[in-house]
This record gives sequence, structure tokens and C-alpha cells, in this order.
Amino acid sequence: MNRHSLSHPKKLKANRLVAGFTVLETLIAGLIIAAVMTSVGRLSMTAMATSSKQSSRNTIEAAINDHLQLIQMQDSYLTPEAIRDSAGLNINLSAACQNPSDFLMVHLKKGEVAGEPKNKAITMDWNANNPSLLILTYSFEAPESSIGIEKRIAEINPNFSSQCYDTQ
Repeated sequence: MNRHSLSHPKKLKANRLVAGFTVLETLIAGLIIAAVMTSVGRLSMTAMATSSKQSSRNTIEAAINDHLQLIQMQDSYLTPEAIRDSAGLNINLSAACQNPSDFLMVHLKKGEVAGEPKNKAITMDWNANNPSLLILTYSFEAPESSIGIEKRIAEINPNFSSQCYDTQ
């Protein structure tokens, strides 16, 4: 046998290193990639759920703000002149001054004036027990499951009520 025809043991070892990964190395790399992809997937799902809840919250908050602005606008239109004017409400101002917050509430509850918020997720409570302050409470189920019912409270002093006081 020729001495040169036999492979040298060092050359065999070097060829094995260049040959590639073993099955065990490939399996471990696959498991690591799977774990990383699973965690990235969970983070993505959480981000999408949070985004959806934030979008729902923004829609509800916008509906409440829109309704409050409509109420404030209608309250500013309710001047003593508009109350007395025959083209307006055609009501004696002294009748409106008996309970200004109740008068304002009855006026605002009309569908063509302000009515209820457009978003069906919002419930609204009107409180005119205080004659000089109308209290509006907006309630809704929070989009986040851990919060429950949320409320927004607005206090409105009827615009015309300053004309109801005599300074005699």
C-alpha cells in the first residue's frame, strides 16, 4: 500500500468541520428560533389588542366630547332674549327662572336640540336637582376588561340664569 493514498487523520477531522451542522445543532437552533418567533407573535397580538381597545376608547371619548360641545353651544344660544322672543321659545323668563337647570335640561333633551350622545355604548343621566347647576353623567363600559364602568361628569350652569336674580 502506498503511504500517500491513506488519508491523514488531521485531514479527516478538518473535513468534518467543514461538512456542516449536526442534527443536534440544527434542532437547538430551530427551537431557539421557534421560541423567539412565539414571543414576537405574542407581543404583536398584545399590541393589536391594545390598539383596538385604544381605538374604542377614543371613539367613546370623542362622542362624549362632541355631545358636551353641542350642549354648551345650545346653552349659549339660550339667552333671555331667545327665551322671550316669539320666534324663539316664546316663554316668560320668570317661568324659566323658577328652576333654570330643569328648564335647561328639558330644552336640551329635545332631539332637535341636543338629545342623547350618538354612541350607543354611552348612557347618560341628567340631574337638575340643584336649581342653578345641571349635572350630566356619562357612563360607559371601559374597553379594557379590568376597568369596568367609567363615568364622566359635567356640571353646567345655565347661561341665562344670571338674568334671574334681582339686585333690589
